[in-house]
Amino acid sequence: MSTLLLLRLGLGLSLGWLLSQRATCAAHHEEACPFVDTVNISGSYSTATDSSLHGAYVHNWTVVPRELVTLYDFVIENGQRVPAAPHLRACLCRLRPCVRFCCPAGQLYQLQSRRCLDPDHTHQQQQQQQLASFFSVPCEHMRAVSKDSAYLPWMLHQNGSITHRAHRFTKHYCFTPLLLDHDNDDDDDENGTWSWQPLACAPERLHFVLGVREWTYAICLLICIISMLIVLMVHLACSGMRNSFYGVAVKAYTISVIFGYALLAHLTLHNPANLSTAACRIIPSFALLFLVLSFYILSFISFKLYLSFHGLVLTKLMFWLILGPIVIIAIGWSVYVGFSYHGAKLVLGSDTCWFDPRNWTVMIYFFGPIFVACAISSFFYILTLIRISEEPDLESEKSFESLERNRLKSFWKFFSYTALIWFVFVCSFAVNYYRDEHSHLNYAVCLCTAFHGFAALYALVGKNQQIQNFLRRIEDNK
Repeated sequence: MSTLLLLRLGLGLSLGWLLSQRATCAAHHEEACPFVDTVNISGSYSTATDSSLHGAYVHNWTVVPRELVTLYDFVIENGQRVPAAPHLRACLCRLRPCVRFCCPAGQLYQLQSRRCLDPDHTHQQQQQQQLASFFSVPCEHMRAVSKDSAYLPWMLHQNGSITHRAHRFTKHYCFTPLLLDHDNDDDDDENGTWSWQPLACAPERLHFVLGVREWTYAICLLICIISMLIVLMVHLACSGMRNSFYGVAVKAYTISVIFGYALLAHLTLHNPANLSTAACRIIPSFALLFLVLSFYILSFISFKLYLSFHGLVLTKLMFWLILGPIVIIAIGWSVYVGFSYHGAKLVLGSDTCWFDPRNWTVMIYFFGPIFVACAISSFFYILTLIRISEEPDLESEKSFESLERNRLKSFWKFFSYTALIWFVFVCSFAVNYYRDEHSHLNYAVCLCTAFHGFAALYALVGKNQQIQNFLRRIEDNK
């Protein structure tokens, strides 16, 4: 009996301890105030052993009640929640007047480099040290608030907020000394007049540019579209290509490229600010759909040529039966990308209707699926070469085998050109990204886009023996 009583007592004590710990954790994880009003007090003196202070903390000679302290496992950087090691933060702005400075004492925030620097003069340091404050830069991109090239007068309130003519300013700001007669703080003129001014969070927006480079790209897209139209018309006119799997696949490819490049030209020449929110998401989603689908059509052609050297013949109906599920998957992918977010912004339809060149989303959502399609095509090409090498006695004089060999050569010339062109696109984006040139375009991209159309004319028409025979018959009948 005594053993049973001791067991019950132990279970009761354990349960009580767990409930108390759960209540303590809940109190810690409940945010007492917005993150912007908190300061990290990790390492501050804890009065947990002093019952008269009820577990308060002492930070910079300020007693912080326990109910104003919260255990955080994240921080806010550049407006985004970032996981961090668990640490304690206190709502100091509820206990004493708050003012937010960009940099610690003796430093200035430079707008161009976006960081705190040691100035050559330190007459601001004494004024800054006399204020009760904490230091942080709330956003990566900050700007001074001005009107007609003059800084605005602000009223600083006890809770840390600032107002201008009854307009309350957001708490996402920080003060830094600025020269009154200069637009930035990188001037070392000690004789100038300095003023404490708040810097506001200003998300960096991509401004629409329609210059020579953009017009060149649009013209090159038009050249490629015209070239693809010629390839499409020739394959429609050739009776031998009209109803074959290969011919239907080439026609489907050219249609996909035509629509994809036309939508890219539309996005290049139109200001996103003049497009509706729906159009800024639908148009790039369709461009993504057509261009990604075009590469998977090339993989179908590679698969068909591989089967041809095994004696299997695929009809036009089989092409549509195979393409149907892939089109559905491609549509699902484009819809998924259209509704996906990178941080706090949409992947498609934020500052620019196309992929944001300031991050790597284009590599993941656009170039990534294209790379997979190219890998599939290369895999079947290698298998086809292995098949041909295993059968050296294939009678090349037979019309079917001669035709398939010619299609294989012409198709892989075109695929090689296309893969090289898109490799240049990827490299150009990477170069622009590391140069901080916020654009997908350069003149290499423009020239390669036009070359894509010429490559289609050269390989799919000029090197296709069946098409050449058809064109010779037309020439002879004239």
